[in-house]
Order: sequence, then structure tokens, then C-alpha cells
Amino acid sequence: MKLYVSADFEGVCGVVDRNQCFPGNADFDRARRLWVEEINAIVEGALSADVSEVVVNEAHASMNYMLPELLHPKASFISGYVKIDNQMEGLDKSFCGAVIMGHARAGTAMAVLNHTYVMRDVVEIRLNDEPIGELGLNMLWAAYLGTPVILVIGDDKTAQEAKTLVPAIETAIVKKGLSQFTAHNLPIEAARTLIRNAAQQAVKRIKEIVPPELSKSYKLEIDFSLSEMAHLCSFIPGVNRSNARTIQYIANDYRDVQHVRIVCTNLALSVARAHF
Repeated sequence: MKLYVSADFEGVCGVVDRNQCFPGNADFDRARRLWVEEINAIVEGALSADVSEVVVNEAHASMNYMLPELLHPKASFISGYVKIDNQMEGLDKSFCGAVIMGHARAGTAMAVLNHTYVMRDVVEIRLNDEPIGELGLNMLWAAYLGTPVILVIGDDKTAQEAKTLVPAIETAIVKKGLSQFTAHNLPIEAARTLIRNAAQQAVKRIKEIVPPELSKSYKLEIDFSLSEMAHLCSFIPGVNRSNARTIQYIANDYRDVQHVRIVCTNLALSVARAHF
């Protein structure tokens, strides 16, 4: 059996501040070591449940922060940016299940480092009129590909978001959010033990964890902080501007939704980097 891991950064125990999440800051190297050790705990738990192979996809920012020398020797990894399937690059039906290390959607009260793709500049994403974040969009993508997301790792608000979508999913809550930039963290070794045990249990329970249902059609809406972001996105065929800062896209195939979302959020990031 093969297990897939989408490894974002903000859900890691002890990570609470943007400066921990990006190179050039004093705490980044320590934070990414914590990140890799949590990934290794997933691998260890999965291997103990008879998984033979683990593929880790870097799912944070530039997606090139892995420390290969510290990664578990039985885990391969996908790194680099831009990827056609972004945070779920490399996932297909050959995997028995997927694990997501992540964070709650933008605007979630007391959720640590909550955002949706671009911290300041994507205010909200809605799918069929319901707010949705990275976690939900990625879980739907996995369902589209026929692979269940069986474990979500992060703070307590991320776990609540996951269970709203898939009630039977396993979760590993490594910290309790006290604000967007504050958390009550578990002891580091306790967090790793929790993750290891949750990964083992999730693999054993795969057949009980049913992916979310896909819709027959989709309306994707994105609210940006700046009108220029919506302006650029409106140049994409099929994307309409519903107001100064909001775009809308309608499709029957979730693959189209996935790829338009990736392009739009990357355009937003490009505008933010160019002007701020």
C-alpha cells in the first residue's frame, strides 16, 4: 500500500507566527525541522500499519523547504513550484489514502495562521455559495481522484473543519488555537506520538472513512483584497468579475475548478509581490 502526504507548514506544533514559515527569518530553520519530524511521525505510523511506501508532497509557499537528510529513509518527496495540482501534486488512485497537514480557512476565529492560499489577499473562497478553504478544496480533489483523505493534522479548528466535511476522518490536534497568532501547543514529543498513532489508526480505518460527495456542477467565487487581482483573473476564459474584487467561475468538472483556482490565487500572489 502507498500513502500520500500533503505537507503544509502552518499546522505544525510550535508554529504560530508568519516569521517561522519563511526563509530569512531567525526561527525558520528550527520550525522546518519540527515540520520534518512531524512528517516522519506520519511515516512511522503508516509503516507500522503495513504501508510500504510514502510519498510526501511539499505544500507550503515555494514548496522547496524539505531537508532530505532528515526525512524518513522510506519516504520520497515532491518539491518545487509551480505544480499543476499544487498542494495535491502526485496524488492518484494508486494510493490507499492521503494525509493533510494544514490549517483552517481564512476568517476562522482563533485558528492558528488561518488563511486561504494567500494570507492577506484572498479574503474568502466560496464553492456553491459556501465558504471553503484549502483543506476542503484539497479533500474534494482527492475525492475526485478516488482517494480518501484519512487523516488531518493541525490545530483544533482545522480538525473541526475536517470533521464537518468527513465526520469519520482521523485527526491529530497538536495545538489549540487561542488567536490567529497564538496557540497552546502540546509537548513536542507528545505531538509526534499523537501523529504516529493517528496515522496508524487512519490506515487501519481506511474503509470506514468515506470521501465527501462531489457535486454535478460548481460555482467558484473568490474575494480578493485588491481590485487589480480580480481584474487580472477576469482575463481567463470563463472567469467573470461579479464586482470590483470578486471573480466567479462555473464548471461541471472539478478538475477545471481546481486549475482555475490555482491560476487565480497565483495571479493574486503575483500582484501582491509586485506592488507591496
